[in-house]
Amino acid sequence: MNVAKKRVDRSIFSNPNVVELAQDLLGNVICTNIDGIYCEAKITETEAYSGKNDKACHAYGGKFTKRTATMYEAGGTAYIYLCYGIHHLFNIMYQTI
Repeated sequence: MNVAKKRVDRSIFSNPNVVELAQDLLGNVICTNIDGIYCEAKITETEAYSGKNDKACHAYGGKFTKRTATMYEAGGTAYIYLCYGIHHLFNIMYQTI
């Protein structure tokens, strides 16, 4: 991937406007280096959920489980889960719920 790399300032994840944040993340590149294996992925699709008051959010109503514990961490934290036993979904938390 031939993309200019600029680290996103973590403060954007404290933006309470989840729709605006979702739009700002489009086109950015996520980079990892785990055990010497480097990987890049461009963000091409986003969705926005507004936390415990959003019925579509896994944290709706303040639901706290082992699976959703990551959702209660600082903004910018990854929330990854298996959907329908098939796909792993990658989510970025926008602020502490």
